Amino acid sequence: MESPTPRHAVWSVYDEVRTARLNVKYLQAIMRRLNRRDFWHEVLIAITTSSAVAGISFWGTVLGGWLWRAIGAVATILSVLKPLLRLRDKIKRTSELLASYHILDFDLNRIRIEIERRKKYEEPLAKQFLKALERKRELVKKDVESSIDDKLRVVCRKKVDREMPPESFYVPPD
Repeated sequence: MESPTPRHAVWSVYDEVRTARLNVKYLQAIMRRLNRRDFWHEVLIAITTSSAVAGISFWGTVLGGWLWRAIGAVATILSVLKPLLRLRDKIKRTSELLASYHILDFDLNRIRIEIERRKKYEEPLAKQFLKALERKRELVKKDVESSIDDKLRVVCRKKVDREMPPESFYVPPD
């Protein structure tokens, strides 16, 4: 059933603007998570291989000895698992995807600004929008390995909703 007031064509643009921004925020959060994880893996491995840290007198106590062995065991396991976790590969892939989504976000926002400036959504802008959709299609094809963190996506969606509420978009008269 058709709605009594048809939705203006600019809403397709604005939906994509918000989706691109959501993807940027989501990938930024994933990058922070991956970088933090990689940092702490490196710190733990560095600490356990440092003779200066190993020489601290606390490790000579009963509790310190158990703790040092436990930290050493965790570091050994991490050292073995690190190549299998492929954190550096994930960081590189996510970084490249994030850069591409930043460009898409910029391009879609440029179309949004032009709609507001011209006070209409006309064919040249529609063509630019279709080109942006093609770039998005290529990005989606690149992102086949990632799984979605639904809780993080909800957090990012709320940020986008606050940053870009629907009433903030210009809808030209028909």
